[in-house]
Amino acid sequence: MGRASWLLPLLLTTSITAAGTAAAAPLYDLSATVNVGPLTAFDISYTDPVTGTYYFADRTSATVDIINPTTFTLIGQATGFVGFTGHNDTSGPDGVVVVHNGSSATLYAGDGNSTLRSFDVSNPAAPIAGGTLNTGGGSFRLDEMAYSPSNGGYLLAANNANAPAYASLISTHPNPLAPAIVTSPITVPTQTDPGGGLEQSVWDPHTGSWFVSVPSFNGTDAGGVQEYSLTGTPGQVYNFSAMGISACGSSGLGVGANGNLMVGCSNGGPVVLNPTGTGSIVAQLPQSHGADELWYDPTSNRFFVTGANAAGDRVIDVFDGTTYALLQEIDLTAMGFGLGNAHSVAVDPLTGEIFVPIPGSSTNTACAAGCVAAFDLVPEPPSLPVFLAGALILLGLHLRSRKRAAVS
Repeated sequence: MGRASWLLPLLLTTSITAAGTAAAAPLYDLSATVNVGPLTAFDISYTDPVTGTYYFADRTSATVDIINPTTFTLIGQATGFVGFTGHNDTSGPDGVVVVHNGSSATLYAGDGNSTLRSFDVSNPAAPIAGGTLNTGGGSFRLDEMAYSPSNGGYLLAANNANAPAYASLISTHPNPLAPAIVTSPITVPTQTDPGGGLEQSVWDPHTGSWFVSVPSFNGTDAGGVQEYSLTGTPGQVYNFSAMGISACGSSGLGVGANGNLMVGCSNGGPVVLNPTGTGSIVAQLPQSHGADELWYDPTSNRFFVTGANAAGDRVIDVFDGTTYALLQEIDLTAMGFGLGNAHSVAVDPLTGEIFVPIPGSSTNTACAAGCVAAFDLVPEPPSLPVFLAGALILLGLHLRSRKRAAVS
C-alpha cells in the first residue's frame, strides 16, 4: 500500500473522531456579566423567542429589566412594581412572559399585590405601560405564568402564595394591553394542603393543555404535576408519591420536543415525566437538587436546571432533551459568583446564550453587587477545514507517487 493509501483512512478516522467528540460534548463558558445596579432580590427570567431580548424580574429596583442579548447591556426597564417588601409572598415583579401579535410585542408581569401588569415592548428600550388586572388575591403576589396562542391567546397565571393557591385563566385578545379574566379561581382538586402552592407552568402543544408543578398535595407527599384543559378544567393529576417517588417538592417545569416534561425538585433531583395517559416516570436525575426555575431550549433540545450540587455549589445543569444525559454542570460558585440563590435561568433560542441573574453577596467575588451572567457555547473545533487541508496534501502525495511510477 502506498503512503497516500494508508494515510487516507487514518486521516479520515481521526477527523471523524474529532468531529464526533466535539459534537457529543458541548461546553458553555462565561461570555459576559451585565451590570444592572445592586441586585439582591429577583424572580423569573424570560427570553423573547422572536428577538432573543432578555427580561427578568428585578425586585431590588422594582422593575422588569430588559437586556440586549447581543451587546449585553441593560437597554430598558418596565416600572411601577412594588419591589421587594421583605417577604417573597408580597413582593414584585414575579412571573414574566412576552407575547408577539403581528408587529407588536407585549410584556406581562405579575406583581406583589395580585396584579397583572402589561407593557408595550415593541421597542424594548422604551416600554409603555398598558392596562392592569387584579386576580383577587389581596396583598399576595401573582407569580408564575405561561402563554397559549390557541384561540387568540391566553395566560394561565398563579396566585401561588394564597392559601389555597389558585390560578386564573386570562384572555389577551382582542387588545393585548387590556387583559381580562376568563375563569378564576382555578384550584387543584386533590390538594388538601392549604400551603401546597403552585409553581412553574407550561402550555403543551402536544396535548393542547396546561401543566403546572404542584409542590405538595397533602403536606407530606412528593408533589407532582396537575393538568388543565385550555379553558382551565382540571385534567389528569400526576402525584409523584403514588408513582414511587419519595421526595421532590415540584418547582420548575418544562416540556421537551418529544412531549416529556422535566420537573425541577426543591428536595431532590429533576424528574422526567411522560404525561401520556396516567403518566410514567422516564428518569430521575440525581446530579443536582434544590431546583427552582428551569428552561427548555427547542433549538438545542436541552434543558437548563437551576440548583446546587453535592458540594453545595450553586450550579446550572445542562441536560440533553432526548437522552437526559448531563452535558455540563456550570458551577457558578467555582467561577466566583458565590453561594447566593441563583434560582432563575433563560436561554436565547437564536444564539444559545444562557442568562442567569446572580445576587450580590459577601461570597460573590465576580460581581459583588450582583449582575446577570451570560454563558455562550464554546465553538466546536474546525474539524472540516482540517480534514479538507489534509485531503489536499494527500492528493498531492498521491499525484507525486503516480508520476514517479510512470517515470520508472
